[in-house]
Amino acid sequence: MTALLTGDLIRAARALIGLSQTELARKAGMTQKALGEFELSKRPITAKANDKLRRVFEEYEIQFLAANVEDSHLDGTGLRWKPKHPNAGIKII
Repeated sequence: MTALLTGDLIRAARALIGLSQTELARKAGMTQKALGEFELSKRPITAKANDKLRRVFEEYEIQFLAANVEDSHLDGTGLRWKPKHPNAGIKII
């Protein structure tokens, strides 16, 4: 199962690819109002909306990540451009 995106992750990904709420909502097939409510955590994101947003972000090669911990809690969540060499490891800068 894919983790649901948080409002912070949605906002950060949208900023990284340079889309307005209106543009992202249109590309994802949802209203700008719904997207704004997801981003502000005024409404919990649905699995359907999560999938739509992830498809758009994948088109822009955005990758969501978290620390690899043994429990189901997501620690250190973030995002990045999908690397050209994904198995090269991570360098902290």
